[in-house]
Amino acid sequence: MWQPDETADLVRLAHAWTRATTAATFVPGPRRRTLDLLESFTVRLADALDEEPFDADAGYRVGQELVDARIAGPAVLGETIAVLTPGLLARTSTPTRVGALLGRLATGFTETLRERGAHAAESLRRAVEESRRREEAGIQRRLTNTLLYDPLTGLPNRSKLLDGLASVIDNALPGERAGLCLLDVDRFAAVTDTMGHERGDDLLRLVAQKLRAVAHRHRYYLHHIGSDRFAAVITGTAGPNDLIKAADLLLRALPDPYVVDGHAMPITGRAGIAETTAADATPESLLRAATIALGWAGQPGTGPVAVFDPDRNRVHVRRHELAAAMPGALDDGQFVLHFQPVVDLLDHRTAGVEALARWRLPATGLLPPADFVHLAEQTGLIRPLGAHLLEAACARGAEWHPSGVFVSVNLSPVQLADPGLVATVAAALDRTGLLPSRLQLELTGSTELSGHRDTLRGLADLGVRLAVDDFGTGSAGLADLAELPVSAVKLAPRFLRALDRADDPGDRDEPDDPTLLAGVIRLCHDLGITVTAVGVETDAQATALRRLACDLGQGFRFARPAPASDITRLLG
Repeated sequence: MWQPDETADLVRLAHAWTRATTAATFVPGPRRRTLDLLESFTVRLADALDEEPFDADAGYRVGQELVDARIAGPAVLGETIAVLTPGLLARTSTPTRVGALLGRLATGFTETLRERGAHAAESLRRAVEESRRREEAGIQRRLTNTLLYDPLTGLPNRSKLLDGLASVIDNALPGERAGLCLLDVDRFAAVTDTMGHERGDDLLRLVAQKLRAVAHRHRYYLHHIGSDRFAAVITGTAGPNDLIKAADLLLRALPDPYVVDGHAMPITGRAGIAETTAADATPESLLRAATIALGWAGQPGTGPVAVFDPDRNRVHVRRHELAAAMPGALDDGQFVLHFQPVVDLLDHRTAGVEALARWRLPATGLLPPADFVHLAEQTGLIRPLGAHLLEAACARGAEWHPSGVFVSVNLSPVQLADPGLVATVAAALDRTGLLPSRLQLELTGSTELSGHRDTLRGLADLGVRLAVDDFGTGSAGLADLAELPVSAVKLAPRFLRALDRADDPGDRDEPDDPTLLAGVIRLCHDLGITVTAVGVETDAQATALRRLACDLGQGFRFARPAPASDITRLLG
């Protein structure tokens, strides 16, 4: 049923209908009677559009009653259809119902008129039938236009795009290629938010005008497929470069800046393109590929134009599949820990182990953390996952307590920002019985640690060790080490590259000079901070680090990550 706030629109439609019919023919009786009658018909037709099941015969009955009310001149039906079609189309999401309803109205009108005017016979019947055919054809044309063309820009819409792509594919010669370029207008939302939707519509009309000129000149098939998105079908291409050139032409045609009310707003865009042999495509697959490429455009490392790449897409699909599977995997216990020994460089004793997350997928085996930790951060699952892995690591550390090793656990920036982190760590220590001094929490060196002083001090007050991982590559510097309760650093692997170049005098001015490494180790020791070198792979590196008084080493030179059972045997 129509809502109360839509009644005014129906009344205005009834007034328009009354004016059209009274201008087209003589209507007996007071004008007010005619208006009231047509207003009631308007409401009935509007209600019929939303009735379930839909009954087009409601239009037939209105047609009958029009004739019964002697609103039955030959031109009345035409005026009725002309007025009601746009008015009813504007109020429904199913335009086909409007055509059916008004078609039945025309039928009811003409059949009743024929019955009432049998004595007027053949001439009137022929006139009315012809009028009916013309009006029904007009309705069909208007419905087709509504269904396949965007009313704002006049361009073909998404449905027409899919029809056009199907035609291009079906009629392509063997080996002929084609492509689709999707274009989004940047800052369109800013225009509508700051200046109103009317200004946004003005901008879209202007963009359509500019793009249409380019498309006409280069024989692209331009469409407006929704909001600020346009599409250009390009045939006879020789490869993706043709699409890249087309996208560049279209982007350069955008009205930049867009000047309105004396204000100039920068307007740019981005484009996603898909190009292939026509025989290898379907309309849906080509549109999907271009849409995916459009999502890549403008991302870090990608310019305003992105080309669909099947290999890149497979990676993205795989990431989405993993993200969807992660909650169930956590419940099923698929996330496990492997441990890599951390060795004292003086006596080669195992001083600690770093807990490294693995995802044991039933079908494909173990996944390394690089394949899922970032996804967990994006989805928010890192908090329950991190808490689960922390407690599992603490439990192993408690089991290995007689050996004196510490357990090092990585914290993501998302975990560090969690106000409940200190309580989570305290609970894990309490439940597992691990001594706080045997737990080391690794903080990512790229994290701005100074913004988490209270959390870091809360962790330090528990008695756990705090280590800055990948030190030397991120924002954490020596000033942070002096001001924060950090007890260890793990040097970035780039420092080890300096040791490999130590015999080459030409590299002495490089930032990774061994002199710098020695200075960092010395300054850390002055601050009472233990230094661990990560990524140690050769005896030469281990010897050089020992000479520089580096405390601990971790890497394939000593041991690879292994399941907990292997570590138990190692420590045994």
